[in-house]
Amino acid sequence: MRPSHWLTLAAVACLGLWVVLAFVLAVPSGWVHVPLAAGALVIVRAAVLR
Repeated sequence: MRPSHWLTLAAVACLGLWVVLAFVLAVPSGWVHVPLAAGALVIVRAAVLR
């Protein structure tokens, strides 16, 4: 697999973690949005490498 595919999988994992923390567990903290920011940045990196 190409590096962009691995980055896409990592981004999906980060966004999935964000959904679980923000909506399923409803963690009352601002830190719950860190996986969202990381996932967005990884998506951009994967798009650039592609």
